[in-house]
Amino acid sequence: MTVSETLSNVRFVVDEHGEPTAALLDIATWQQVVQLLEEAEDQGLVRSYLERRRTAATPEAMGLVPWEEVEAELNRSEGHDRATLG
Repeated sequence: MTVSETLSNVRFVVDEHGEPTAALLDIATWQQVVQLLEEAEDQGLVRSYLERRRTAATPEAMGLVPWEEVEAELNRSEGHDRATLG
């Protein structure tokens, strides 16, 4: 569903001057708005990643971390969790 189609279900509360002060959405419309926002956010993240990938000279410049570092951090974290529980 498009943004225009989704927003066609919105009703507005107006003040005594006819100025909108609030918007009323039924739950189905609200869920569609949330879905549209999540999709837009995802698209923004993908665009950002592709731009970093296009311009970065190295994986580190892209903000990528070698698996060995991640694995070592996970192992440290698991060891800490065990020590806390033990």
